[in-house]
Amino acid sequence: MSAKAVDQNRPSTAQIISPGQSTPSYPDGGYFTVKSAPVTINATKDQILIVLLRLSAYHTWNSFIPSVTDIVHPSETTPGSNESPRDPDLGIVGSSFTFHVRLFSSLPFIKFPAKETITTISKTENVYMVSWRTTQSGAERVHVITEGADGYGTCRYETWDTFQKNFGSVVTRWVFGPALKGGFNEWSADLKKAVEGHNW
Repeated sequence: MSAKAVDQNRPSTAQIISPGQSTPSYPDGGYFTVKSAPVTINATKDQILIVLLRLSAYHTWNSFIPSVTDIVHPSETTPGSNESPRDPDLGIVGSSFTFHVRLFSSLPFIKFPAKETITTISKTENVYMVSWRTTQSGAERVHVITEGADGYGTCRYETWDTFQKNFGSVVTRWVFGPALKGGFNEWSADLKKAVEGHNW
């Protein structure tokens, strides 16, 4: 599936919340949060998690992030000989990478680089969570996957990004806010299509 540009004119159900919602690195929240509407995905938590962590495949499904480069995994977390080998294509805590964010459909060749580092991967019986942080702006993105109301095989996914207050985040909120909301909706819709269609 080819990536498509974000349409800013498309009605958005994402929100901008101020003050910002808490994240693992910023439990007190922050300046503001961009939060997607939750979506229901017909898949297991593990299937959704794999798509989120397979960074090299984002170009196959993600409209908002059509390219991911500079993927580096921390070598010290390589499992020992008595452990099951992990999938080398999946991000782990400490993995760093650069997202190339496409904000504007009218300028499809302009992408904004964002250097990210995975800060949290947690799995409980009912809730999975992944977060990564953008070092240059002090923003942290959170993804939460919970069991759906229909039980096994159906999950609820939601995501938010909380920005700390600085000059860049003020500009981001007031200049790029509508584009970010549209992009978050596209991300969630694209994730649902990719997971349910096994297109990753």
